[in-house]
Amino acid sequence: MILEQKIKSLDPVNLFSLIKSKYHMLSATKEYDNKYCIIPAYPATGILYITANSPDFISGHIRLRGKDEGRYPYNYLEMINNIFGKEDNTIEVCSRSVKGTKESSSCLSACFTVDINSETKPDLVEDAQTLDSIPNNKFNRWRCDPPYNQDTAQRMYRTNLPATSELLKAGARVCKVGALLFLLLGSQNYQWCPPGVKRIGWIAITVVPNNELRALHIFYKYADS
Repeated sequence: MILEQKIKSLDPVNLFSLIKSKYHMLSATKEYDNKYCIIPAYPATGILYITANSPDFISGHIRLRGKDEGRYPYNYLEMINNIFGKEDNTIEVCSRSVKGTKESSSCLSACFTVDINSETKPDLVEDAQTLDSIPNNKFNRWRCDPPYNQDTAQRMYRTNLPATSELLKAGARVCKVGALLFLLLGSQNYQWCPPGVKRIGWIAITVVPNNELRALHIFYKYADS
């Protein structure tokens, strides 16, 4: 309860208000003074956690089975929906194989898709680094799985490698205050945030069977820039 109260007193983000799934509190032992909030990553394999020493940050490790052609691993979206709640007013940029409102009625992946490659049939063909035709404060959630290198960008998206900072800035602009932003990258630890945005999580992801390592960065928009 002390850890929950400590987190709930944080400004600008209350992590417990963002978690919609069940979690478990582990009490301190004589050997270790830290307290843990453990969040099962169901239906993925693994756990996320928040500690009393870092009450404003979610860490963890999960294992997922990969898909080909740059698609999200199995249970990735299901995990996000389970832990943070399903959000229909979501924008998916660099969408590629993710089906948008024109192509899919799935309650799992229902979202507004943006891709620079018209052949992927997104809801909007546009550069995700600018999102020029989308007004400010339109969406409640932003997801992005950009190419990780120049070769992949050219082969899958027929464009140059996008700048992560520009993707985040555009995403923050089109999202409302209180929105969550999910950025899936390679194994790097990306810490920069646009104004009004706070990074609240870094989750290591092992993608099997090739044991590739990816990192999920979670951001929270607490104010307009």
